[in-house]
Amino acid sequence: MGKLLWSVAATLFVGNATAAVIEKGPQAVGSPDLITITGVIEPNDDLQFNQVAATAGQAIVVLNSEGGAVLPALEIGRAIRLKGFATAVASDTLCASACALTWLAGAPRYAGQSANIGFHASYVVKDGTPSETGVGNALIGAYLNQLGLSQDAIVFVTSAPPEGMAWLSGKQAGELGVQFATYQTQAGSPATVVTQTAPEPYDPMRVAAAFYNALSNADGTSAAALVVPEKRGIGPFNEASIHSYFGGLSSPLQLQAVSRRGADKVAVAYTYARADGSACQGKAEVQTTYQYGKTLISKIRALNGC
Repeated sequence: MGKLLWSVAATLFVGNATAAVIEKGPQAVGSPDLITITGVIEPNDDLQFNQVAATAGQAIVVLNSEGGAVLPALEIGRAIRLKGFATAVASDTLCASACALTWLAGAPRYAGQSANIGFHASYVVKDGTPSETGVGNALIGAYLNQLGLSQDAIVFVTSAPPEGMAWLSGKQAGELGVQFATYQTQAGSPATVVTQTAPEPYDPMRVAAAFYNALSNADGTSAAALVVPEKRGIGPFNEASIHSYFGGLSSPLQLQAVSRRGADKVAVAYTYARADGSACQGKAEVQTTYQYGKTLISKIRALNGC
């Protein structure tokens, strides 16, 4: 009975663990609308954003995202620029990789004094074909050019390291011509409302289940977005490698059980069949941490070799 409950819980976690939440909140009369994008950006999130933004006049789009799929992030950014919306990242929150590309579209851009805005080499799947460079950089370069960014800024973004994260500092932004306002919290500031965003609760089981759900879909971008920024693109957390290995299985990964192990560890059990048909009955220990107001994976230890 216990194992059945674990399996049911895992299925419930998997169903909606990583989808971005896009909402428009009520504002005082005369104030700009507030649209929040929270969580991993996934395919079709641009369609959801357009639905939410359709009735907005002036708006500030508040981003609190680990990253995710690049193509919908670019489409959200184009919609933001077309509508003349501002973008903002609150203090002590994260806007990384694909999210940072969306933030660049704001007119104007805001960032809290301790906001974390980082760029990472983009892994793009277009027409079913993965690409870290070439096609991916061409698409991103064209987008940045549409935003009117300088040549130096385009080089910086498209040359981000394939592992880890290139964090954007105020000094560096000035050198690149990426203008943004570091907002204060005094009354009357157009970005004061941004400080009202609440941090996410620490939830290791949800994030571990979301990671393995991404593996089951061979979704390297969503999986890597749940990992601490400094380890993205490295070894088992490389987006292209995840897509290649788990996309080539003869039977996709199925998450069987998720259980808490102490304050910050999660035990997971899963099955899959390799490309040659051999079966894996896998178990792993997932180490999590709480950074930037988010639960992220810092380490995974396979317990039985697969």
